[in-house]
Amino acid sequence: MTARPRHLFPVVTALLVAATAPGTAEGPAVDTKRFPKLAHLLLLPEEQALLKELKDDKDRREFQKLFWARRDPTPGTEANEFEDNVRAVWKHADDTFSYANQKGSETGCGQVLALLGRPEDLLGKGDVPRQPGVQVTGRGGRELPAGPGPGRQFDNMAYLREGSTREPETWVYRDRPGLPFHFTGAELRVLFDPECRFGEGGILADDLRRAAAVLVTRTDLAYNRGPDGHLVPLSAQRGTAAGALDLLTTPRSDFALAAETKLVMRAPKGEALVAGLARFPPPAAGGAAPGGASLAVRATDASQHVVSAARDSLVAPAADGSFVASWSLSLKPGRYQVTVAGLLPETTQGSTSTLDVEVPDFGGKALAASPLVLYPDEPPAAGAANARDPYAAMLLGPLRLRPRFGNVFAPTDALMVVATLYGAKPDAGTGQAALRARYSILKDGKPVARGAEDAFTTPDAVASVGPIPLAAYAPGAYVVRLDVTDAVATQSLRQEVPFEIRQP
Repeated sequence: MTARPRHLFPVVTALLVAATAPGTAEGPAVDTKRFPKLAHLLLLPEEQALLKELKDDKDRREFQKLFWARRDPTPGTEANEFEDNVRAVWKHADDTFSYANQKGSETGCGQVLALLGRPEDLLGKGDVPRQPGVQVTGRGGRELPAGPGPGRQFDNMAYLREGSTREPETWVYRDRPGLPFHFTGAELRVLFDPECRFGEGGILADDLRRAAAVLVTRTDLAYNRGPDGHLVPLSAQRGTAAGALDLLTTPRSDFALAAETKLVMRAPKGEALVAGLARFPPPAAGGAAPGGASLAVRATDASQHVVSAARDSLVAPAADGSFVASWSLSLKPGRYQVTVAGLLPETTQGSTSTLDVEVPDFGGKALAASPLVLYPDEPPAAGAANARDPYAAMLLGPLRLRPRFGNVFAPTDALMVVATLYGAKPDAGTGQAALRARYSILKDGKPVARGAEDAFTTPDAVASVGPIPLAAYAPGAYVVRLDVTDAVATQSLRQEVPFEIRQP
């Protein structure tokens, strides 16, 4: 394999996700002074920090619109079920936990109820917890709590009416099937004092933050500031991609849309950046090429947790007359069904395509590798990055890749291949890893080219090779193979991806 390796580690640390997306129906804004108290446990740390920086009530109200839209489980529909249900929980908490000088929704009881739903057990003095495994419905305000475990009713108003003192109590939550996160030790216990306060530090705080993080389903919506220093309004982030989001709710098949995954790279906070291409068919005879497209993508895991994003994009022509545009999502490790929706605004025609995606755990203790990325060796795009570029989701730092749909290349192309490696075990004595990686090309199951072996002493590395001139290879089907060995942990793995050399 005649190729010089290109080590891309400095530029693969970030995959830019460029997207614009529609919002959802906007409920009345909560008083800007009360909102941080009400949503205290629902806010992510970075949201709490931003909210403290905002000095303008207009920005604080816009923040609320973005806050609700980022957690909308069904974007593209008029209702925001998350917002509606959290507001219902707040009202329920006001009716149940209020004190003379504090509304129940602002108490610790009200905040935990909005985040986690009703507990599986409610313990006071002398109470014995039930056995694990009791199923409850509703979490994160998705369903109005029906009350605690049998034999006990948490109700501050009863204590006030009776003139007695409320006893401390413990709410118990447990891991259960369908929960999109896990409690430390598979169980969470929240001890409330007589005034519905609880200590938020340590493991409890970590569990609550994890629960709040999975509620964010619209990672494409951001709290960006415009040139005037104010938050960019939700309405300005809508674009025409609203129609593509509607297709996720009411699918159509006006044309043959195809989708595939291209990039899966480690991202912060234990997530991975997943990006791919959507292919639109060639225009009908005599028809004009599309000027652009609107894309929406939704990923659903086994627990029915949904993450979605949308963007308006230009399209790039392919050699077979079709057109492509890119999409991306930030996902946690796991298996997903990903639905990609494409809308052609000029004709209002739209279609969807579904594929299964498995996101590896790049932060685990075992050796892991990203899927191989194949792309032609091309000059970098000139000019500033454009959020509407067809390959906007294919950015590795400053490098914008243009992978081919179906990995179909021409004999005149030169092939580039890259993969990221994670989790090699350092040697106890030297502190260095002992990773070795080698690429090879196979045809009909037999090697026809083999690259030099690369060695790495860091736990994470980038294995790359290219450019490989394809003129020396006969047209046909091939496979690129990457073999990786961790000599310290005595682990090995293999990644393969097919490609085709096709005459124009």
